[in-house]
Amino acid sequence: MSVSIDRGGQERGAEGQGHSGFATPQLDRTYVDVVLEGGPADISRTFRVDDATAAYGKIKIPRHNGYEHFERQAESISDDSGAAVFRWTTRTRIAE
Repeated sequence: MSVSIDRGGQERGAEGQGHSGFATPQLDRTYVDVVLEGGPADISRTFRVDDATAAYGKIKIPRHNGYEHFERQAESISDDSGAAVFRWTTRTRIAE
């Protein structure tokens, strides 16, 4: 299952390419574990996302012709794992 960052509708070029079509260098990504609270029961409760996604504080998960939205809870840290907690906020549908 893929996870995407909701950055207010910014358009981006193809992965690894700027809008001009020239290749841009790829940065090494580091990943962190996050815990999801609330939302549909059939979504996994743990995810591994890149650190930029965790820092941004919003996760958008594609599911059944729509997206489930989760936001980081600054005051919450999961039990013993130290993972950031993201709480379900809403569901949106894909426009057709």
